Amino acid sequence: MKKKYALLFILCSLSLTATYAQVIIGGGYGGGYYRARIHVRGGRRPANNYRKPEPAFAPEVNISIGYGFPNVDAYQFSNYYGLYKGNVTQTGPVTGAIDYRYNRYNSIGVMATYGKVDIPYTDAYNNYQGKINLESWSVMLNIMQYAPLTNSATLYFHEAIGANINNTSYYGNVPTPTPYALAYQLGIGARFKITENASFFGEAGYGKYIIHGGLSFGFK
Repeated sequence: MKKKYALLFILCSLSLTATYAQVIIGGGYGGGYYRARIHVRGGRRPANNYRKPEPAFAPEVNISIGYGFPNVDAYQFSNYYGLYKGNVTQTGPVTGAIDYRYNRYNSIGVMATYGKVDIPYTDAYNNYQGKINLESWSVMLNIMQYAPLTNSATLYFHEAIGANINNTSYYGNVPTPTPYALAYQLGIGARFKITENASFFGEAGYGKYIIHGGLSFGFK
């Protein structure tokens, strides 16, 4: 069932990204200026209306730090025959990213995450049987698309893919786990300026976390 939700989210994200790209290509966000002609009877010259061109965009480097919830790594492990998951203890994922925004609508960079989950198991009588500890680092290529809403608010989409570096240990009568090597994160969110160089962001997504928030700092 979770895979169906993940697939649905991926398809929706790709659809939104494609639609947004078409808008940008068509100039829908004011990426230049337009001229409208109004034809009036009586031989008068057509009136020309111009939209003021946007100021030139200066490329910038963005450094972001954040915290996600819940830690989706815990979803890798389910109930086994005669064993049932207890209350999961989790840390993170804590996230960090550095991105180069080379134009008003796109950036490329690297995203890293760190998280840890402790998963206890009990038998049918609620007797403790053991636990699995998973500590995971991930490094992912991060591609972002932006849709400016106002001078201080920007909608964004991002797709990240890379690899997990896993450190797994298990205790007691539990199977040997095999965590995922592939890391990915899809997200849609918004960024709000606090100062000229600092912003707060919040997003929803799927991959390493479901909700995520933090701070971003831009340097030109």
